Amino acid sequence: MPGTHEEERLTLSSFLPQGTVIRSLLRSMKEGTCVHAYLISGSEGYGKRTLGRLMAQFFLCEREENRPCGVCAACQQVRSGTHPDLLLVRPGRKISSDEETETGKHAITVTTIREVIERVSTHAYEGRGKVVLIQDAEQMNPQAQNALLKTLEEPPADTYFLLLTQSPGQLLPTVVSRCRPLALHAWNDTVITRVLQKQGVDAQRLKRILYLSEGSVGKAIQLADDEDYWKQRERVRDGFLGIESRSDGFALAASLREKRTEALQSLDLLEDMLRMLAFVHFGRLDASLIDDYPMAWKRMAQEGNDRDFLHLLDAVSEARNALQRQVNLQAVLERLLLRMMEEKVKW
Repeated sequence: MPGTHEEERLTLSSFLPQGTVIRSLLRSMKEGTCVHAYLISGSEGYGKRTLGRLMAQFFLCEREENRPCGVCAACQQVRSGTHPDLLLVRPGRKISSDEETETGKHAITVTTIREVIERVSTHAYEGRGKVVLIQDAEQMNPQAQNALLKTLEEPPADTYFLLLTQSPGQLLPTVVSRCRPLALHAWNDTVITRVLQKQGVDAQRLKRILYLSEGSVGKAIQLADDEDYWKQRERVRDGFLGIESRSDGFALAASLREKRTEALQSLDLLEDMLRMLAFVHFGRLDASLIDDYPMAWKRMAQEGNDRDFLHLLDAVSEARNALQRQVNLQAVLERLLLRMMEEKVKW
């Protein structure tokens, strides 16, 4: 269970732009007044897992001061998920393991939680204490949540529970009330820019990532690393936006006729690119974001009719819905590509 890219690039202090909740957390860590249970919530990519792992490093770090150090054996074991006093709980997985449970992939069952309770009642292997990190905590069924409740009310000494969730409303109010909330929100562009610049991301790609990531530092880091994404984006740009003739459209549609998954991914990318084009047209984005588009589309961004952008986005949406209904893939793509060519030749 390797650590995420975010963990390698973010520290606890990196979360300070999240505001009061993080400043309060760091103050509690410094003063030794941490509570026994935290509920870390926020949308995908906001840093829940990274913050949870960093907090686990703090609680288990071998140093007495300036924790977590990030370099001691305990910190490295937490990052890799192998620390004996870190109990990692995930839906459908055995505790601290990638092995699947017998009960399926989408729930955290009462059996798992009872095992957690039994294991935290024993002495810590390393002496610092124990940390229970529950990912996707909303996937605990009601029986599991009720089983956890008594332990949250009367936790063993030096045991910390970190519940991570995108949907705190799906947890029982009694569970929520026994945790200190750490609600993460969208990251501002300045923070994401700083993280990406440390990676050496070039300025043009960085601008596009800021738009695509929508405040998710996790998604931003993933996009920066995903060369396959950028290569496919180029193919979609050249194929769908670069179409010059009906034969071009027929050839591209034919090349994708046996690749439904790739075709759907291409439509997602095309929709993002057309939305970016529309936002430039409406003045919400800088025109430099479309500087790699064919000239005709740049002219459309400057001079086009508002309705044309909406019609193109509707055409992509209709094509996606048709493909999901298992309609003839090649015919669907041909119609869309012809619509793209009709619009392009106007400019």
